[in-house]
Amino acid sequence: MVSLVIFEGGPARSWVERMLAELREAIVLDTIRRAEACGAIEQIVVVTDRESLAEHARALGAEVDRDGQGQPFHFGRRLAQLVRARRFERVIYMSGGLGALATPDDLGWIARELACRERVVIANNVHSADLIAFTPGDALDRIDPPSLDNSLAMALSAGAGLELVHPPRTLGLHFDIDTPTDALVLGVHPGTGPAVREWLERHPLDRRRVQAVLAIMDDPMADLLIFGRIGAPLFYYLDDRTRCRLRVLSEERGMKSLGRDRRGEAVSLMGYLWESVGDRGLFERLGLVAAAALLDTRVLFAHRRWEVSQSDRFLSDLGEWESIDHPGVRAFTRAAVEESPIPVLLGGHSLVSGGVWALVDARLREGG
Repeated sequence: MVSLVIFEGGPARSWVERMLAELREAIVLDTIRRAEACGAIEQIVVVTDRESLAEHARALGAEVDRDGQGQPFHFGRRLAQLVRARRFERVIYMSGGLGALATPDDLGWIARELACRERVVIANNVHSADLIAFTPGDALDRIDPPSLDNSLAMALSAGAGLELVHPPRTLGLHFDIDTPTDALVLGVHPGTGPAVREWLERHPLDRRRVQAVLAIMDDPMADLLIFGRIGAPLFYYLDDRTRCRLRVLSEERGMKSLGRDRRGEAVSLMGYLWESVGDRGLFERLGLVAAAALLDTRVLFAHRRWEVSQSDRFLSDLGEWESIDHPGVRAFTRAAVEESPIPVLLGGHSLVSGGVWALVDARLREGG
C-alpha cells in the first residue's frame, strides 16, 4: 500500500503570512483530488493544526492527523511518529505547497515506482527536498530525524542506506509555493486546480513585474539575470526554452539543508557587491548587465547575517517596503521596486528553481 502524507500548518501571524497559508491550503485540496485521480495511491493523510484545512480535507475523503495549535513541532520526529503509529511501509511525503502544478501522472509515477522497489528514497531535490518517497517506513528509525524536510532525503540515503532515485524532471514535482512571489508566478500559469483558481480570484495580486519579466524572456537581444540557489538542470532547460540571453550566478545550494545559514557560514559574491555599492548601487549595476533580474534574497540576507522575520521576507517579496520592520530589508526592497532601472523579482529558492521554470512553461503554453 502506498500512502501519501501531506504536512501543512504552523503559525500565520501577519496578514501576508495568513494570505499565503490560505493559498497553501487550497493547494493541498487540489493535491488530494489529483492523488485520488492517479489511481496508485491508496491512502491520503493530511497532518495539520488548522481546523479549516482539516474540515475541507475530510470532505474530499482524506484522513486527518491533527496537531495541537501552539505545540512545539519537529518535522522528523512528527513524521516518524505518524509512520510508526500507522505502520506505513511505502510513504510519499509532500509539503503543503508543492502540488500546485502537479498532475495525476506526476503523482502516479512516484507511487508506482515506490510500489515496485525495495529500500529506496525518491526525492525531487536532494539538496532541498519537499517531496520524499521512501520504503521501508522503519528507515526513519535508523536516522536522527531532521527538524526540516529539506535534509530528509540525504539522511535516508546516507544514514539508512536507501538507494537514491530522482523522479522525472517535471514542473509539477519541482514547483513549490513557499513565498508570495510564487503566488504571483502561479497567477500567470494555466495549470492550476479549482481550489487555487478560486483563491486567485479572491486575491488579485499586482503581477506587473512578473509580466515584465515574461516579456524579457521573449526578447533575443535582452539579458535575464538569475541569482541564487540554482541547479544545473534548470540552466539547461532555460537555455533551451527562452529567447533571451541568460546571466546565471548560482550560490549557496543546500544552504538550509546543510545548516550554513543557521551557523552564519553563507557567503555570496553578489552579497559582497551589495555591501560595497549599497542598495541603489546594486540595482544600478544589475541594470548595466541585464534587462530584468530574479534574486534569491534569502542568500543575500544570510550573507549579511541578518535575522529577518518571515513576515518581512514575504513583504519584501511583494515589494511592500513601507510595511517592513527590518531597516536593512526595507531599504533594500525600496531600492528594488522604486529605484531599480530594471524589473526585479525578489523571492526565495523556489523563485529561482520551480518559479522561473513555471514562468517559461506559462509562456510556452500561451504560444510564446
